[in-house]
Amino acid sequence: ANSTLPPWFKKVFPLNKHMTPDKQTCFMHVGKAGGSTIGCMLGFLIHCGDDDKTNFQSVPSLLAATTAHSFHRGVYDCSDEAANYLFVIRNPLARALSAFNYAKPDLSEKHPFSKKYKDKEIYVDCDFWTLNDLAERGLVIVKGNDGASDECKDRAKKALLGTEDNIVHMYYNYQFYYESMPPDANIVVIRNEHIVDDWNAVETLLGGDADFTQEHVPVNNAREKKPEEVYLSDAAKVVLCETLCNEIQVYKTILKRAQNINKEQYIQSMQELKTSCPKEAMEESCADDMPDISLKVEKAKGKLIY
Repeated sequence: ANSTLPPWFKKVFPLNKHMTPDKQTCFMHVGKAGGSTIGCMLGFLIHCGDDDKTNFQSVPSLLAATTAHSFHRGVYDCSDEAANYLFVIRNPLARALSAFNYAKPDLSEKHPFSKKYKDKEIYVDCDFWTLNDLAERGLVIVKGNDGASDECKDRAKKALLGTEDNIVHMYYNYQFYYESMPPDANIVVIRNEHIVDDWNAVETLLGGDADFTQEHVPVNNAREKKPEEVYLSDAAKVVLCETLCNEIQVYKTILKRAQNINKEQYIQSMQELKTSCPKEAMEESCADDMPDISLKVEKAKGKLIY
């Protein structure tokens, strides 16, 4: 029930408490893909402010009215009977970069590893302070003193695979959300790169009007980045894309299954993906097997973990 959910998770407006599950949409809030922005538009508190009167920017629509529940990290508040599962998705490499910077501790804070930051293994212990550094020292085979320790290389790879919980929004990745919903679920998608078009397409599917414009889109949960935080060398991009290969395949599967994405739009997203991960955008298999995350899914699904 909503009363037991964390404050940032609650649906505050509009909410039809009498709507049966088979008429509802479940908001699959994948971290660092633009979900906070969409969540505010859907009527969830998330990063919209401290209460329903602070910086609240819900967009009147059938999509907002029918999206009654959400799934974010270890908090699952959806019904398996939901009519639709709404994913907000983003280029996987761009999402990984954002997730890395989000989880980075601010050592100037009194308690830099409390609450948001579960540990300091990646950043302090391994001295990876940029994703580029993690890629070049932790994923690329570097000889001599410039490379990371074997333990840190192992941590770096497992963090990006989502098999070790040291970068929170990489642990809760596309694979996690995708495998947590029913296998035959109806998927709808809002691409972070095409919010207006995709919102209108989903709204039209639901029987509403395509009258959403860029002016409706709020900016939430964002901070200005330093140049070194967003820089990725060509070598870093190659090895990051290789490591994220299975995550990229799940991203492509979500797009292929989305009810509101046509062939031309899928090709458009693949063309955009090719600018950062050209090999993985074209290929449909990876060198590594898809990680087995069944225990992680079982732990989160149907429970409130906060």
